[in-house]
Amino acid sequence: MNLSDALPNFKPFEHIYVEDKVKDLPDTKAILANFPNAVVIPIKHYKDVFNRPRQDSSAQVGSRALILGSNEGQRLFKGAPVCQDFGYDNFMYTASVQGCIYNCDYCFLKGMYATSNIAMFVNFDDYARDVKEECVKGPLYLCVSYDTDLQGLSGIIDYCGRWAELAVSTPNLTIEIRTKAANVSFVPNPSVIYAFSVSPDEMVSKFEHGTASFNRRVENIKSAINAGCQVRLCFDPMIYTREWRIHYSHMMDVMLKEIDFSKIKDVSVGTVRISSEYIKKFRKAAPGSCAVQFPFDKEDGYCVYPLDLRSEMTGLICERLKGVISDDRIYCE
Repeated sequence: MNLSDALPNFKPFEHIYVEDKVKDLPDTKAILANFPNAVVIPIKHYKDVFNRPRQDSSAQVGSRALILGSNEGQRLFKGAPVCQDFGYDNFMYTASVQGCIYNCDYCFLKGMYATSNIAMFVNFDDYARDVKEECVKGPLYLCVSYDTDLQGLSGIIDYCGRWAELAVSTPNLTIEIRTKAANVSFVPNPSVIYAFSVSPDEMVSKFEHGTASFNRRVENIKSAINAGCQVRLCFDPMIYTREWRIHYSHMMDVMLKEIDFSKIKDVSVGTVRISSEYIKKFRKAAPGSCAVQFPFDKEDGYCVYPLDLRSEMTGLICERLKGVISDDRIYCE
């Protein structure tokens, strides 16, 4: 698969910043070979570009730069309380890539980072070593697509495949790869969970810019099931619009018709939630988006829908799931 096939509608990077310490690594050379027309700019440290002050992340979306570096700091983090842990005691996440090629209005990355540029860390062996050391202590559930959509970047570097191979070969390790990408690849194994974010097409077109259509996601889910993969469905985040009930009801009509839920590992259901710390930045970046302009309640440091609305929205999904998947496999906010 060539780069244009792997990344449909993707504008190639015109500028690539490369840390001096990684310029001769095989992964660096392989990535640069995908972008022969890019201007390559040497830098001392990835943070000199990625964390540069006074960046306009909204303006960068149409012309993102790629930054190749080495993460010498902390590489494994405890999962945030707002994230569902699916019953695992040791729930962590990691970021071998920071930043995403997609542009979802509600994405927490808009608040966390001052840039829309993407930092790829080519010291994957260090990540693998940290994970193996953690797994010596006991079972580890690791989200590897937390700060990006790794499937969406597989045409540039196949970190999905590497994480999957690591999970297969490392006792006590279970990984989750979550995606909204159009083109996905699979390694069928009990230690690898493929989590698909599912949204109605109306929500995709309005709020999840650049991601796969609903129909394409359905086809990807079916392909993963047919390949024998562990599949998780994430109806999360649900977004309120005036006609949300119509859109999500139609989505469930299609899902229940097309997907064999007896072969689904589990399901998560939740509504949009945004850190109170980031909400002003979100609203400035997307002034016309009801996904972030809603008059949220504030709860435990997050902007959330009022409880009755959250219950009504998640209740619609959970009610439709009755009889097709057991309650103990539904994780609701």
